[in-house]
Amino acid sequence: MKPDYEKNGVTLYCADCRDVLPALGKVDAVVTDPPYGIGLGGTNGIGGKHGLYLKPYVSYADTYENYIQQIVPALKMAIERADRAAVFIGPHIHELPKFDALGGVYCSSATARHQWGFKNFLPVLLYGTYPDLQNGAKFPTVLQSNETAESNGHPVPKPIGWMQWLVALTTRPAETILDPFMGSGTTGVACVRLGRKFIGIEIEPKYFDIAVRRIEAAMDETSLLDYAAKQEQMEIGA
Repeated sequence: MKPDYEKNGVTLYCADCRDVLPALGKVDAVVTDPPYGIGLGGTNGIGGKHGLYLKPYVSYADTYENYIQQIVPALKMAIERADRAAVFIGPHIHELPKFDALGGVYCSSATARHQWGFKNFLPVLLYGTYPDLQNGAKFPTVLQSNETAESNGHPVPKPIGWMQWLVALTTRPAETILDPFMGSGTTGVACVRLGRKFIGIEIEPKYFDIAVRRIEAAMDETSLLDYAAKQEQMEIGA
């Protein structure tokens, strides 16, 4: 399948990832935040009547049944193509392939509610092995006290710092990261900033367009920083 966008090591598809993934080759890592199957957009989500009423997708209903039939097979397909993977996950952990480690983000303030009260830990399933483990172990859990996601037109984006942490944890510079549920492109922005190649797939045209704009802005920002660094080096050498 031909990409809808391709520039500077970034390849983007506006499509159902189940149609794109079979044609993709091997990647170094998958970093993604998929739909959780918790009933976003309905009244039966986590928290009952106090649950989340957002409807992130026009073309997808975030039900448990759709999660099992559509999201889980796509995640399995993506993980099979990668040496490593980091997957944000909701309550349905056991439906996914067996993971090698559990990490996550601990927030001092609540991010949502569930049947036991406020939610302040967002788990991440880790597959494979940290690429430079021989040089020293890393903490697969981080503490975030005040970072919030940018308001970009997507109802449930992750903060950029979270995705930069996962990109740095799962890959070395110049390696390739795949996000089959790209959303507003936060993983792609993190990859551009940290010098990784990126393949992103997003089914919703509205969010795909937002992702393209954000990733291109990150490219422009990175180019300016590179230019400033080169100018500084020239001045030092003069």
